Amino acid sequence: MEECRWDNWEVVQDAISAKAQGMDMVAVLWAQPWNPAGIHASQCFETIRKSGNIGNAQLFIVDKDNNLQKALEFEVVACPTLLMFWKGELITIRRCFRNDSSKYVGSVKQETWLEILKEGQEAGLKYDQGETFLRALFEH
Repeated sequence: MEECRWDNWEVVQDAISAKAQGMDMVAVLWAQPWNPAGIHASQCFETIRKSGNIGNAQLFIVDKDNNLQKALEFEVVACPTLLMFWKGELITIRRCFRNDSSKYVGSVKQETWLEILKEGQEAGLKYDQGETFLRALFEH
């Protein structure tokens, strides 16, 4: 598996604030480098990040322990946790039999992470076209 690059929150914040044209989605994976589930998720994200298979999205991996105050602001308690932003706005995640949330918590296989990220992009594109809610639907 990939050795991953851990990003500083300041870089992530700049990307979220920039809302750069052509890079509409920012996905942030909160993980802990000592946690096996977090290691797996971060390696999957690094592979996806390097592959370029996610198009107009920026992917970041943030160490929750080194950015604890910011993690708590986003109510990130368990890791790994994924937050997705579309043009600076948090994407709401809707999963079957669960309450809507701004977070996807848990570790899944790489193909599923890619599906989740693509769903986030689809939600953003629909929102741009007039969809009332910025919400991604998942069966995972």
